[in-house]
Amino acid sequence: MPEKLKRIVLTGGPSGGKTTALAIVSETFGASVEVVKEAATLIYSGGFPRRDNSREHVFSAQRIIFFVTKELEALAERTANERAKLIVCDRGILDGAVYWPDGADDFFKQMNTTKEAELARYDLVIHVSPPGREELYHATNVRTEDLKTALEVDERVLKVWSGHPNRIVVDKNATYFEKAKIIKDIINDLIKKS
Repeated sequence: MPEKLKRIVLTGGPSGGKTTALAIVSETFGASVEVVKEAATLIYSGGFPRRDNSREHVFSAQRIIFFVTKELEALAERTANERAKLIVCDRGILDGAVYWPDGADDFFKQMNTTKEAELARYDLVIHVSPPGREELYHATNVRTEDLKTALEVDERVLKVWSGHPNRIVVDKNATYFEKAKIIKDIINDLIKKS
């Protein structure tokens, strides 16, 4: 296993194209990239009850997502194959602060961490926003927000990741294919430099 791999996070509001871009990155770069799946999707698609109107469900879910995200990232680092150059994460720790009912400051306090410590986990943050047009937005059984809510979440995600010294915000008017190409090109450049 390589020493310490650079850790890249794809973040942004729901239906921004993160998961699609990661599938393309994984297919394009294969063993050069260790991909970390989104903990929330794994947890909710695995049967955790999704009741957005219940504070207790949200608190429980976000605590679980926090720890599962940390474990998935640590596991990727420990078990990456010898050809891996990067770890690319579908969302990161700070995303949970956006969904925490009592705000980001309380999230970090309850998780016994700080925003600065969690920002430092990632070498690069790539933010992709949801599409601005209703006909391009796709809700799923895991992604339950409507477009208006998704755009509000996106603004909160932008804010919580502010302050990262190496952040790229992809044009929100780009199509899914354009976003995927931008992300693929960024990853390609990072692999070449590794």
